[in-house]
Amino acid sequence: MVVAKLSQKYEDRELITAALIVMLVSVLGIIDYLPEYSVYQYMVFGVGVFISANCLEGVNMSMLSKVIPTSWAKGTFNSGFLATEAGTFARSVGDVIMSTVIGIFGIENLLDGLFTPMAILCAISLAIIYVSYGQLTDTDDDDDESLRSNETGRESLK
Repeated sequence: MVVAKLSQKYEDRELITAALIVMLVSVLGIIDYLPEYSVYQYMVFGVGVFISANCLEGVNMSMLSKVIPTSWAKGTFNSGFLATEAGTFARSVGDVIMSTVIGIFGIENLLDGLFTPMAILCAISLAIIYVSYGQLTDTDDDDDESLRSNETGRESLK
């Protein structure tokens, strides 16, 4: 509900940037730097990672719905189905990565083994957003043009 309210006031690209910044801060906060790692540190930054990841997913799906052609929104293999399958595949890959990290580093180094690369990926994502910020758009001009060309094509058939 918060993301829906914020999306009325801010553009999707601004929300993506904010969610990635919150995620980066949370991921950096969850990494074990000091010998004394507290449950509260894990809880607070874990909630930050969870909320920012869910926020990011919602905003990304919003942006996807605005830029994907309308012809992809029909049939069985529509954009929603493909996005769901991509998420399922990502969770499977995440499970394999977690098992691999535990196998290589052991369970005691699981947090650092998972969240250090995640912090790097968040930073890379922010850099990509920074470089391509002007190309991230809220309009769906593509669909309007194809709709107009279809309408003019139908009228010429009449």
